[in-house]
Amino acid sequence: MKNSFVFSLILLLVSSFTHAQDVTNKTAVADSNKVKWEAALVQEEELKKKEDTIVNVTWADRIVKYSSEYDKINHSAQQVLGKPNVMPTGGDAKTAWCVKEKKGIEAEGDAFIIVGYSKPQIIQQVVVAENYNPGAIKTISIISDDGTEETIYQSTPQAIGKPSRILSVFLNQPSAFYVSQVKVVLEPNAVDGQNQIDAIGISDSKDSVKVYINTIPKLKFHSEPESLGDGINSVYDEVAPMISPDGKRVYFDRKFHPDNVGTHKDEDDIWYSDLSKDKVWQKAVNIGQPLNNQYNNFVQSITPDGNALLLGNIYKESGDMYPGVSLTYRTRTGWAFPEKQNIADFYNNSPYASYFLSNDGRFLLMSIERKDGKGELDLYVSFRKDDNQWEAPINLGSVVNTIANDYSPFLAADGVTLYFSSEGHPGYGKADIFMTTRLDDTWQNWTEPQNLGNVVNSSETDSKYNIPASGNYAYFSSTNNSKGKNDIFKIELPKIAQPKPVVLISGVVRNNKTNEPIDARIIVEELPDGKEVAIARTDPKTGEFKIILPAGKKYGFRAIGLGFFEINKNIDLTNIDEYTEIEDELMTLSPIEVGQVVRLNNIFFETGKATLKKESFLELDRTISFLNNNPDLVIEISGHTDDVGSESFNQKLSQARAQSVADYLIQHGIASSRLKVVGYGELQPISFNNDEEGRKNNRRVEFKVLKN
Repeated sequence: MKNSFVFSLILLLVSSFTHAQDVTNKTAVADSNKVKWEAALVQEEELKKKEDTIVNVTWADRIVKYSSEYDKINHSAQQVLGKPNVMPTGGDAKTAWCVKEKKGIEAEGDAFIIVGYSKPQIIQQVVVAENYNPGAIKTISIISDDGTEETIYQSTPQAIGKPSRILSVFLNQPSAFYVSQVKVVLEPNAVDGQNQIDAIGISDSKDSVKVYINTIPKLKFHSEPESLGDGINSVYDEVAPMISPDGKRVYFDRKFHPDNVGTHKDEDDIWYSDLSKDKVWQKAVNIGQPLNNQYNNFVQSITPDGNALLLGNIYKESGDMYPGVSLTYRTRTGWAFPEKQNIADFYNNSPYASYFLSNDGRFLLMSIERKDGKGELDLYVSFRKDDNQWEAPINLGSVVNTIANDYSPFLAADGVTLYFSSEGHPGYGKADIFMTTRLDDTWQNWTEPQNLGNVVNSSETDSKYNIPASGNYAYFSSTNNSKGKNDIFKIELPKIAQPKPVVLISGVVRNNKTNEPIDARIIVEELPDGKEVAIARTDPKTGEFKIILPAGKKYGFRAIGLGFFEINKNIDLTNIDEYTEIEDELMTLSPIEVGQVVRLNNIFFETGKATLKKESFLELDRTISFLNNNPDLVIEISGHTDDVGSESFNQKLSQARAQSVADYLIQHGIASSRLKVVGYGELQPISFNNDEEGRKNNRRVEFKVLKN
């Protein structure tokens, strides 16, 4: 019996071992296949990397000498500097150099251009981007700092049967000297038409240079453009859509429509449509006078609350208009007559312009042509000084601006992501839409602009691109699949093409005695430094407001209404990392009258002490400003505590805290005779003391009007 058991056990072990070995063999085969598959993927990736290798090229950064240039701006010698502006698409472009013409004929004989490089180097190739009518190049020479010159390319100029090309000239061995200049000689009349050169570069690589459109990496749209529907689109021209930050209203420009204010002869009128609860755009409505008249009327941007519009041109009471930009506000009876925005040292040498007001109301972006520009239309920014007052425009710099037209700026709700149209950066058509990110507060440092790809950009001119605060859709006009001329479309944006996340806060401001809505201003400050980051206005009819704030920070915001005490709140958005909507923020303002009590919300003390924290100073400084603006006001400053601790301790603590507030006001110029200090301890709670939230509400400082 014992031997039989042992034999059975041996059979079982052998069987188990055989099964395990079989499983192991199968696993080994599977693992082997997995290794081969992964190796194949790596090999494929390496081949793709090699194929897509972007050779390190140094593009010319100065002009040494040239035989002639077509014009001082268009097709000038300066246009050959920097990276290619036209390639790889190629084609006739004013952002490339060509020689002077006489009666439509290029200069007879040879032409040349010599370009320089700020960092001389040993090279293995010279690359010339011939964007239009290539083949006219006769010789290419490299030159050292001491004037040593070596010809590395010679050819008989002739048409090559291609519309454009990247000409890479390889040296048999690295150059014998450090190359600081390159000379290109061409024979213009050997190839019909203008022989344009986009850029001239040098490289220490023997790999072929490939010029790419700088498209957003791994950009992939998951849907096709979607029409906004029959409520908006018609056989007429609908262009320049401006979506409200909450995505619920779109303004657009409708051209030569019979219902325009100036009838079918009126080129541009402002129309709008609202999104219904079932996500259908309603029949568009002409916004009417005073925003529309017989001239060109169009919206340039919308404030987050929807209560103000930035408009192109300046409106005159006589009905005439002249170049510039205006701002209109919603009133109880409709839109106010547009107010001129006064910009210091403002002038524009172009008949065209475009503008955009940042969501926080502090920055006015514009596309204008000025003496300090890079060429034609450039992007500029003006900083807000006061209501309707702006500082002189500052050019955004050469990373963003090109020698050609750069225009149609749209600054996303995050305040740093800029979308714009450009004819000067490499693209798919006449003008493409690009995306760049502001790196600091100088407005001079930007990431390299990235093209939004050929789903959004076409072979024609693409502009007037904008997105709501959520960043999930882009709105634009196009003739592709339209009813007649331009229609308005939207397309879902991949995450990689979206701006940084923001928070949309909506609420209402009311009179705390009558519950009526108040026409108020909302000022938002970043905590703890008190830097003003946003301005909003309430709807005068409803008291509603909307504010957009970048996620990841703490903020304080206050409501200011004429004849009312200011009220302050704070909000912590540090843990938010995606688009979020916070609704129903209620702010009630107290009228300035005897007996009225106002809570100072942002007053903070050391635990169990009367020592003011520095975070309190902003609130106290605003209280000082309020008292200075109301010099006859006498107030009682009262301190309150929760019920933790003895009643006598709490009374003394509340008295000491109220006195600390009074002392701060007195130290900053408020007469002590205007202040009465009282500590009520735990005797006047406004919440139950049975949880931390209730106790927090009871720990407070208030002031009450004793005399007005």
